Amino acid sequence: MDWITCTKSFVAVIQHGSQSKAAKHLDISNSALSKRLSWLEQQLGVQLLKRTTRHLSLTDAGETFFQRSLLILEQWQQLLHETTATNSDIHGSLRIGSSLTTSNPILINAIAKFTQQYPNVNISLQPVTQGQLPDLALDIIISSAINDFNSTSYIAAPLFETQARFYASPDYLEQHDPLSSPEQLQQHNCLLLGHQHHQQAYLFDNDIRLLLKSNFITSNPESLIASAVAGMGLILTSPYNVQRELDHGLLIPVLSQLKQPPEITFAYYPKLHYQHEKTKRFIDVIKQCTRNS
Repeated sequence: MDWITCTKSFVAVIQHGSQSKAAKHLDISNSALSKRLSWLEQQLGVQLLKRTTRHLSLTDAGETFFQRSLLILEQWQQLLHETTATNSDIHGSLRIGSSLTTSNPILINAIAKFTQQYPNVNISLQPVTQGQLPDLALDIIISSAINDFNSTSYIAAPLFETQARFYASPDYLEQHDPLSSPEQLQQHNCLLLGHQHHQQAYLFDNDIRLLLKSNFITSNPESLIASAVAGMGLILTSPYNVQRELDHGLLIPVLSQLKQPPEITFAYYPKLHYQHEKTKRFIDVIKQCTRNS
């Protein structure tokens, strides 16, 4: 008996809905499968399954073990593959979470370049909230600094540095007096990224502090950019996030000398007992795209 074989057998029982179907799928006898399940429960010291003559269900401990087993078995398969993989046959899935806008050119260019180099890898990109703690359901999270993240379980690799600046649409600027000093910004509608407060204090270079007000806040960076393009107010964001809008003249820099202190974007990924090759290579691609931008 061993942990991997017995855990795979337990997962097969749940996925097939019955012990007999799982045994047939595994090409073993019902009694052999029962021994594997019993060994697993004895090693764990808890009951994983509730068994009746007609019904099979998970205990609370069994549900927890099942969900975590799915992830661990997938990582085990990745370990086996990546140990023997060459550059040309890396495949599988890469699950990315990002608090950057999905139109961020560095992120999109990195994904495009990665898929060209490794066409057998399927990528899923999910938005995450700014400051969201790393999630085991994701292989990597691209985000600015996360406070209080678990450094014993996760690695934070710095990717690139940027400074947020102000931008506005041509229509908005035509409808308002020209801006010549940072203090004037406090009289404008500054579209803010957040959840609750329509008035937020911000620190800028040279120790300039401004209290910005907004009639519209959102935790969605894409919505914030769209509202600025629509002329609803000024936006404070990284130039990377609005490069497309700047290229098409939809947004224009305002008080370009006024910048927030540099902010580092990190790649957060779990510490594993092996090197997650796809994650490592994706980070390398992002860094290369940053150097070329």
